Amino acid sequence: MWARPRRSPRGNSVTKKRETESFLPLTAAMFHILLALADGEKHGYAILKEVARRTEDKVRLSAGTLYGNLSRLESAGLIAESEVRPDLALDDERRRYYLLTAFGREVAVAEAERMEEALGQARAKKLFRKPKLA
Repeated sequence: MWARPRRSPRGNSVTKKRETESFLPLTAAMFHILLALADGEKHGYAILKEVARRTEDKVRLSAGTLYGNLSRLESAGLIAESEVRPDLALDDERRRYYLLTAFGREVAVAEAERMEEALGQARAKKLFRKPKLA
């Protein structure tokens, strides 16, 4: 798919933005995986359950889709395997826990902003109503 771009020197926001945008658009599966990790570390099965719960079962990732994407996201530096493990009595030692890297968070934010812009354009074209405010 894509290889992780070389990191730019600190302070060069144009290059950093270009690196982040080189990952866009994300697939729906990739975005949902990053979103699931945005609030903390999770193992694969917990990611599957989080995505299904949060989307009210509208998005269901197969194990093959999940683990293939986890491998690609990890290779690209968007996620990393966590070194912190729960107590062995509370956990299965075969599980791998993943966390969202700072770069992964930047990419997830950029994708959310890209989608927000697209939704604004769809609203401007009257493709659907504006959401009701509470």
